[in-house]
Amino acid sequence: MIKKEKLLPYYFLAPALGILLVLVIYPLIFSLRLSFSNFSFGMADSAIAFVGFKNFIRMFRDSYFLNGLRLTILYMFGTSLIAFVIGLGVSLLLQKSFFGKKVIMNILILPLATTPVVVGIVWRLLLMPDYSFVNYLLSLLGIRGPQWLITPGWALFSVMIAYVWEWSPFFIIMLSAGLASLPQEPYEAAKIDGATGWQTLRFITLPLLKPLVFLVLIIRMMDAFRVFDLVYSMTKGGPGRSTQILSYVVYYTGIGYLELGYASAMSYVMLVILVLLSIFLLKFVRST
Repeated sequence: MIKKEKLLPYYFLAPALGILLVLVIYPLIFSLRLSFSNFSFGMADSAIAFVGFKNFIRMFRDSYFLNGLRLTILYMFGTSLIAFVIGLGVSLLLQKSFFGKKVIMNILILPLATTPVVVGIVWRLLLMPDYSFVNYLLSLLGIRGPQWLITPGWALFSVMIAYVWEWSPFFIIMLSAGLASLPQEPYEAAKIDGATGWQTLRFITLPLLKPLVFLVLIIRMMDAFRVFDLVYSMTKGGPGRSTQILSYVVYYTGIGYLELGYASAMSYVMLVILVLLSIFLLKFVRST
């Protein structure tokens, strides 16, 4: 017989495992089943049928889905790279000692303490068509700002601005910690050899930071790929389909059109893309 002492850890784990089973595992299995059916809200049980891969085939012929995938890829790479460049620049500046540095650091991390929905609402107010505070600031410089949220060419960029504002502090914190931990000997040797600041950054700092850089980029790209709350709170997918990224397409298909089977298939394609992308990026990191 198994001693009670050996079973004790499993007793403590049981509640957490039970919650995981109910809230994660069962919905995953249930939605996978739905993805192979024609299930929609309000449909009679007798009308629900197994359709095989019909939903998946339909998806890659659906301009609605393909447009969402294109916008999602653009959004993911655009926001991650812009936030990285800003984070790297600010973290390099913060390596120097100056008066008020701690206060500035505390101010910079404030966006991280704000929920994405609140961030979206704040930026919607800042960029609202009739009373845009951002356009007012631009007018002081003699620049006429665009209609950010109602112009198809600017709407997605507006959402990207809000995301970059929220998550640039994440890059600043991570890269500042990485820069502070780098060995000083290569920098001293480069200074003696007369290396410029750009040469030091390119040939010493970035190669030493490479594992950390790829780690933070992978984390943020995975998060940007599935973003929903900012889009919903700022534009609700408009104008037209200009900000209907993939997560919003899945939401609107399932909740708006009530096609749960088709929306579940889209969700699993998103999951597969995320897994493949993460595997590719991790292999790329290890090979460089």
